Amino acid sequence: MKPFMLSCLGLTLAFAGCAGPQAFTRGQYGDPQEISMLDDKWNQNDMQLVAETMIGSMEAWARGQGQTGKPVVILEMPKNRTSEHIDMQALYDHVKTALVQSGMFTFLDKAAREEIAQEYEYQGSGYVRPDEAKGPGQQRAAAFLLGAVVTSTVQEVGKEKVVYYKATFELTDVATTEIVWTDQKELTKHFRKRSIGF
Repeated sequence: MKPFMLSCLGLTLAFAGCAGPQAFTRGQYGDPQEISMLDDKWNQNDMQLVAETMIGSMEAWARGQGQTGKPVVILEMPKNRTSEHIDMQALYDHVKTALVQSGMFTFLDKAAREEIAQEYEYQGSGYVRPDEAKGPGQQRAAAFLLGAVVTSTVQEVGKEKVVYYKATFELTDVATTEIVWTDQKELTKHFRKRSIGF
């Protein structure tokens, strides 16, 4: 085979190798607090920035109330009013976990109510020791409803793109429907379109 043909064959095989299947390998742990923006979508850093603002603001509100006992809170269904998928439950969990650990709030588990009602029925059926059986009438009543909504706007001109998010949280008094606390966090992210690949 001629040297020229050998060179062409070598180049063809090299390019074919580059175009073959690829996978992410040899991963390593990173710092969850480190800012990483690999694309123009909502990411974990956005969630952390929003959650930190809301946690600090709610703790300040609770300290300012001067009331005895911890506010008893139940979570409203969060609203995602953006054009992309946002794990609103993860955002709620971030806020709820920090507030419970602060010792300043009590949260009720709205999602578990149906299962708990079924457990009451079973424990009252006679299969469970009477001195250990639990039943209705002892649950805490929510004093406040915590709601959240995330909205966004996108501006794109040529290769420039700006994504704006606004997260708003509010605490509503269940008895009066008065909004007793509210706060918001705004995020603006700038991107420039570039070619990718080789």
